[in-house]
Amino acid sequence: MNSVPRVCSACGAASAWDARFCQQCGRPLGEDATPPRYYGVLSPGPAFALGVVLLAAFLIALVAGSIVAAILLLALALTAFVFFYGAARRNPGDPVARRVFATVHHLRGWATFARASTTAWMRALRDVVRLRRESRSLRREREPALRSLGDAAYREDEPLVKALRDRVLEIDDELTKRDEARTEALAAARRHVDEEREAASSTQRFSVDDIESGSDSEK
Repeated sequence: MNSVPRVCSACGAASAWDARFCQQCGRPLGEDATPPRYYGVLSPGPAFALGVVLLAAFLIALVAGSIVAAILLLALALTAFVFFYGAARRNPGDPVARRVFATVHHLRGWATFARASTTAWMRALRDVVRLRRESRSLRREREPALRSLGDAAYREDEPLVKALRDRVLEIDDELTKRDEARTEALAAARRHVDEEREAASSTQRFSVDDIESGSDSEK
């Protein structure tokens, strides 16, 4: 009986000699399950790891002030990521490709949430500032109107009393409307942020084809 473990060509984990699937990543084991070589790489994992290493080296070279080396390392890193994307497109079932693209899609969702939240709160802030400015102007008008109303009542000038009372009531009504509008502006911003948060936090699994088709539909 053969006791030599079978090694997964995708993740490198060892499984029992008679196992048909990898116990680590679930990929089929056997010669027919060996992923094809793309650009000299067995799977998207090595290309992605190489791109990350080159990107880190680019940052180190940039901090060290070596501009030429930094440019060269950046070009190599971008090339490695291009190779990774090409391999991932041809082997979408690769666990590294699925994790990377799912993470990118997740981060893009939260970036959209941050942008939408900032826009919503900035719009609400502009509305609140405008409404408060209008309310202050109305209150400044209301105070002398009340004093004039008292004087008119003291003089028993009924026509003026009626006109001033109507104006004070009108100002009070406008103040109430602006308070309600300010509350509604903040509530609308909160609702929008909650909707965007719900959309960003929804957990869905996407393949490389799903993510690429979603990107094409947004264009």
